[in-house]
Amino acid sequence: MLMIQAAAIALIALILTPGWLFYFDVTPKAVVLLLASGVALLPVRRSVLMGLVLLTLASLALSTALSPNPALSFYGTRWRQYGAVTQFAVAIFAWAVYTQPHRAGVIMRAVSLAGALTAIYGIAQYLGWDPILPAAGYHIGEGIFTIVRPPSTLGYVSYFATWLLFVVFLSLALPGRLAKICAALALIAMILTGTRAAFLGLAAGAGVWLFWRGLRLPRRALGGGLAALAAVLVLYLSPVGQPLRSRARWFADDPWGGARPLLWRDSLRMGLARPLAGYGPETFRAAFPHYESAALARAYPDFAHESPHNIFLDALVGQGIAGLLLLAAWCALGFGAAWKIRGKHPDLAAGLAAALAAGTVSQQFTVFTIPTAVIFFATIALAAGLAACDIDECPAEPVRRFPLAFPLLYFALRFTFADHALALAQRDLAAGNLPAAAMHYEASGQTSDLWYSRALLATAGKTSNIAVRLPAFQLAAIAGERATRTAEDPFDAWYSLSTIRAGQNDAAGTERCLRAAIAAHPTWFKPHWTLAQVLRLESRGEEALREAALAADLDGGKHPEVRETLQDLRLRLQK
Repeated sequence: MLMIQAAAIALIALILTPGWLFYFDVTPKAVVLLLASGVALLPVRRSVLMGLVLLTLASLALSTALSPNPALSFYGTRWRQYGAVTQFAVAIFAWAVYTQPHRAGVIMRAVSLAGALTAIYGIAQYLGWDPILPAAGYHIGEGIFTIVRPPSTLGYVSYFATWLLFVVFLSLALPGRLAKICAALALIAMILTGTRAAFLGLAAGAGVWLFWRGLRLPRRALGGGLAALAAVLVLYLSPVGQPLRSRARWFADDPWGGARPLLWRDSLRMGLARPLAGYGPETFRAAFPHYESAALARAYPDFAHESPHNIFLDALVGQGIAGLLLLAAWCALGFGAAWKIRGKHPDLAAGLAAALAAGTVSQQFTVFTIPTAVIFFATIALAAGLAACDIDECPAEPVRRFPLAFPLLYFALRFTFADHALALAQRDLAAGNLPAAAMHYEASGQTSDLWYSRALLATAGKTSNIAVRLPAFQLAAIAGERATRTAEDPFDAWYSLSTIRAGQNDAAGTERCLRAAIAAHPTWFKPHWTLAQVLRLESRGEEALREAALAADLDGGKHPEVRETLQDLRLRLQK
C-alpha cells in the first residue's frame, strides 16, 4: 500500500489532463487523491493522529451540515475542489501514511523526484517554453514591466512555490547526490516564481533546519545552496532575468501584499460572527461579500475574493473555532513528533520540521489546495509515525487493516465522468452543436451553470445563423436563472442574468437581477453602476443618482466611466 501513497503524492503534483477533463488542473488531482484514499487499508488502533483524524471528520461533518450551502460545502468549489469530501480524503490519506513509518524514505523520494519534474517544468515556463499551458495565463504586464509567474503543474504560482518548499527540505533529509540535485532545482524554481510568501517560508524553514541540526551546515549542502543562489543571481542580472527584476519592482511598489491586510481583518470579523460551526468548507466566495468592508472594496473594486489567503483563517471561517484549533493541533503534532525523533534521526527530523515550518509560514498568505494539503498533512503523518514507532523497531505491517474509506471510490468516478462530460459540452459548443452540448451538459450533472450560460451567450454572439443563435440565447437564460441558485458566487450569477434580461428588453427583470446582485454583494460597485443606468433610462433620476453616487464611492476612482455616469446624472437633475 505504501507504493500507492508514494505514487499518489507524485501524481497529485504532476497530473494535468487538458482536452479530456474540463477542470484539467484540479479534477484529476482530486480523483487521484480519492482513489488513493479509497483503497487505503487502515489499522484501527489508538493514536493521537487517529484521534485528530476522527475529530477533523466530525468537525467537517458538522460544519457541512450547518452550512448555508451544504452541497457546495460537501463537493467544494470548482477552482480548488477542497470541500468536505476532499478534506475527508486528505485526512484518510495522512492516516494511511502514518501507519507505515518504516518506509518513510519511499514517500520522501517520491516527493523529491516529483518536485524536480515540476521544478524543471516551472523553469521552462519562465524561460518561455510551455507545450501544455497558454503563457498568457501567467504573464502579467507589458513590455519591460512584464513579470512571469510560472505555475508549473500546480495551477497557480503561489501553490507551486509552497509545494517546492516541501520538496527542498524533504530532499535535504535524504542521502545521495540525486536528492540534493532535486533540492537545488526546487530552490531555483521557487525563486523564479517571485513569491514573497515562499521567500518567508524558505527563511523560516532554513532557520528551523539549522536549529534542528545544532547549527551545523554540511559543506555539500552549503555548496549546493550557494551554487543554486549564484545561478539565480546570474540569471537575475542577465537579459533573461528581466521578469525577475520587474517582479522586484512590484515588491517595492506594493510592500504589504496587496489586499491581504484588509482581507484578513474582514475575514476574521466574518469568522467570529459564526464561531461554533463556521460557514462550511468552500463557502467563502459567497458569504464573504456580506463582511467585506468598503475600504477593501474601494482598494480592489474588480476583485472577488475567493479565500481568506490564510490557512488558519480559512479553517476558522469554514469550520469555526473547532477547525482552527484542530489545524493548530495538527501542526503541534508534527513539530512535537519531529522534536521527539531528533536524537536518533537528526537529518530526518530536521528535514521534516523545516518543511512543516516553511509550509506553515508560506500558507499564512495562501489557502490549501489539494497538492499543498496532501504534502502538508503527509509530512505531519510521517513525523508522527516515526515518533510513535521507531524506524529500526517498527513492524513491517500493522495488524487488522480495513478499507474504511472505500466509498471515496464512488466520488472519484463521479468527478471523472462529470468533468469529462463537461469537456465534451465545451467541445460541442465550440462546434455550434447545441443539442449535443445540452446532452453532455445534462450528463455532467449541471454543476457549472454560470459557465454554461456564458458559453451559450458567446456561441449566440459569434453566429449569424438564427437557428443557432435564438436557441442558444434561450438556453443561456434558462441556465443563467438556475445559476443564481447553484453558483458558488451568486452575486456574479445575478449580474450575468441581468445582462440576459437586458437583452430580452425586460427592464423589470433587469432591475430585479441587479438588486439581487447588490443584496448578495453590497460593496461591489458594478451592479450599483449598472442599476443607475437602468434607472436613468426609466427617468427615475433621484434613485439613479443615489446608485451612481454609491457606485462611484465603492469604485474608489478606479474607472473613469463610473465617475462620468455620476457627473452626467447630476447635470441632468440640475436642468
